[in-house]
Amino acid sequence: MKKVLLLCASHNDLGLIWALRKLGYFIISTGSMPGLIGEKYVDEYIQADYSDKDLILNIAKQKNMDAVCPCCNDFGVYTAAYVAEKLGLPGYDSYETTLILHNKDRFKRFAKENHIPTPEAKIFSDDQQAYEYIQKAAYPIIVKPTDCSAGNGIHKAEDKEEGFAAVKEAFLKSRAGRIVIEPYISGTQHGFCTFLSKQKVVAYCSNNEYSFINPYRVEIDTFPADKDHQVSGLLIGQIEKIAKALSLKDGIFHLQYMMNPNGDPQIIEVMRRTIGNMYWYPASMRNGFDWNYWEARARCGLSCESFPKEAVSEGFYAYKTILAKENGIIETIQIPEKYKKNLMNTLILKKEGDLVTHYESEPIGFFFFNFSSPEEMKQILVEEYDNSAVTVKKEQV
Repeated sequence: MKKVLLLCASHNDLGLIWALRKLGYFIISTGSMPGLIGEKYVDEYIQADYSDKDLILNIAKQKNMDAVCPCCNDFGVYTAAYVAEKLGLPGYDSYETTLILHNKDRFKRFAKENHIPTPEAKIFSDDQQAYEYIQKAAYPIIVKPTDCSAGNGIHKAEDKEEGFAAVKEAFLKSRAGRIVIEPYISGTQHGFCTFLSKQKVVAYCSNNEYSFINPYRVEIDTFPADKDHQVSGLLIGQIEKIAKALSLKDGIFHLQYMMNPNGDPQIIEVMRRTIGNMYWYPASMRNGFDWNYWEARARCGLSCESFPKEAVSEGFYAYKTILAKENGIIETIQIPEKYKKNLMNTLILKKEGDLVTHYESEPIGFFFFNFSSPEEMKQILVEEYDNSAVTVKKEQV
């Protein structure tokens, strides 16, 4: 039996685990936090920090792995590409290409050189130079670490005082010690997930992104995106341009974009991995195929020639991240009555009595929905936003 090294086994990696099992692999997972939900579905777990690329390389050598599969985290993508390159495993872009796509500063440079529509950014590795810049910057601005995902370390600043605080936080969060500062773009935020085959987009899925509790971490995705047909051709063209310039391998290519009031999409981030918040579940329902299965095939170096290119995208789907309103001990978790008509499925990660310490970013679970129209979907999930699923009580000090 062939063996695959999966770099984490969180809830976001469940789809990859099931896909790898379907493909017949013996799955060894790593991670620095034992007890994640996916561990019960793998064959072996090794406690190891997957962001430590040389440590993971040694494990892959010792275990004589046939393939490596990244997790739903940018640091996992770095490590997987590094290990694959060192061991001569198929299914990956070069490590250098991976760094270009997954580091905001390097992607900004690449985008500018290749005329990719993205906000103009200033890049800093010296905090004093960044502080000097924000003294004269035109506000509002947005400040980001170059190498973090899930909204970590990102802050909008309306003035110099907020700018100083945002720069300080971004440098603290960046492992590489680099940040980007760019103009804040007003508009709506969206996702655009594609599958590449021979550097061509053979399928895509679009969505609207909504953030209520934490403005920099997506809480609700609704599928498809507004004005999907107006921008999909442009975005596909840009992705294929990137794929050709960087000789990208088969597999998922995802981007986030902002639609400004003029209707021009601006690409704000790209990535080559599965997407968080169980994105693959509604995406697979809408597209009619399992995104994780094909991503697993691609990363394991298996042929994607039989990818279902004729699959029809239809229906209106969504997920909602279940979040608490504050930190404390969970008292109850329940499904709001208004959601029950459209609810397809749930995944609950915590239970009554568990402690919530980072309520703005700590998922209690997920609701998955199917709607009869985009209007119904927007009304129930956005216009009538509800965060009553979880109640907590303050922890006794």
